[in-house]
Amino acid sequence: MSAGIIQISIALLISISAIILLTRFANLHAFFSLIVACFLFGLIAGKSLIEILATMQSGFGSLLQHIGLLVAIGSCLGVLMEKTGAMGVMSQSIVQGFGKKNAVLAMTFIGVIVGVPVFCDSGFIILSKLIPSIAAQTTSNPAQLSLALSTGLYTTHSLVPPTPGPLTAAANLNMGENMSTMILIGIIASIPVALVSFFFAKRFGKNITIEKVNSNENHIQSNMSAWKAFIPLVVPIILIALSSFPGLTQNSSTLSSALKIIGQPVVALLIGLLLAVPLITKDQRKHSPSWISEALKDAGVILLIVGAGGAFGAVIKTSGIDLLLKEYINQSDTQGIILLIIGFVIAAILKTAQGSTTSSMIIASSLLAPFTISAGFISPSHLSALVIAIGGGAMTVSHANDAYFWVVSQFSGITPRDAFRTFTILTFIQGLTSLLTAIVLFLIL
Repeated sequence: MSAGIIQISIALLISISAIILLTRFANLHAFFSLIVACFLFGLIAGKSLIEILATMQSGFGSLLQHIGLLVAIGSCLGVLMEKTGAMGVMSQSIVQGFGKKNAVLAMTFIGVIVGVPVFCDSGFIILSKLIPSIAAQTTSNPAQLSLALSTGLYTTHSLVPPTPGPLTAAANLNMGENMSTMILIGIIASIPVALVSFFFAKRFGKNITIEKVNSNENHIQSNMSAWKAFIPLVVPIILIALSSFPGLTQNSSTLSSALKIIGQPVVALLIGLLLAVPLITKDQRKHSPSWISEALKDAGVILLIVGAGGAFGAVIKTSGIDLLLKEYINQSDTQGIILLIIGFVIAAILKTAQGSTTSSMIIASSLLAPFTISAGFISPSHLSALVIAIGGGAMTVSHANDAYFWVVSQFSGITPRDAFRTFTILTFIQGLTSLLTAIVLFLIL
């Protein structure tokens, strides 16, 4: 490979190692660890301080532009659902439906279903407040439930259209007319990945203690009916899902226009927040302003960390790693299973380097599109397998420069140190499982 790739690889290795060492051994706050990593990577990659600072500011602001309102509104919705007792009612219904012994499986299942139409970030923000209440009623560790929910969401987010990553990757590979095949194969591929996620979430989370969980505070008794409790969470998910399906939104009717607007995650969450307001009882009204203040304070800390992760990702993107990979691929001859592996590796490098699953899938699929026919990828099923392999690479691995890593860590209460040794490793296992599944599908379809 070129010297550029070597230089970028060294910069990436040193900066990521610095994040892990500073957070784990020096007890430095994650926000400042990410800032240090930005400067380390940029300087080693040959960037000037002025370039690094400008890129950091751009990346910080760009990511908050997309996720800032979502985190703030989602935090307020979660606090209202928690304080009114709605979370307790919902968790009781879920536990009764799956059984107390199967709470981890229940969270995996919920994550897989919600992750199809809803971004994993949005889904975790919406559903994570269920976890303390469910944990209080079962023998499951809150960390197990958090890992199960986060990886369940991550599975279908990366493998099943209409989420933008797999949807765009399939379109880049000229599967626009065969999207139903991609959806079906994506769902099939999600089954083994979800099962692996469930198994390792249960195993990895077993010995993790989440200090912020207070079962006495979260397990609030309420006489609220189950349907009232579910409405503020279910309605936003349905609205986001409806706006994600092209058949419902690709025309100029008034209904389609309305779906596009109310299905925007920020608007959908605002609607959910409004639907949660009637759950506040007369006795609780005087306390509700302080609840919102508490939620926004927590959201502020999360946003700083997430924004710093965005800054780190932006600095890495400016190194030109995608162009170097494109040059390398253009000089390679590949076919069959080898192309699946190369697709996985390219997406994994991009994901590990710049943090975004969606952009990793888009870039990797664009790079591989010219080679599909010569490698024998003509049928929709084989092209779907290639999307699954690319999606698996784009899951590998979620770490400090991925906004979802920090959303999972901060909203679940899992420390960054524990998140590195559980969630990050779990996403690596998910990615490998996706690759193996793609190879099997390629061979039998």
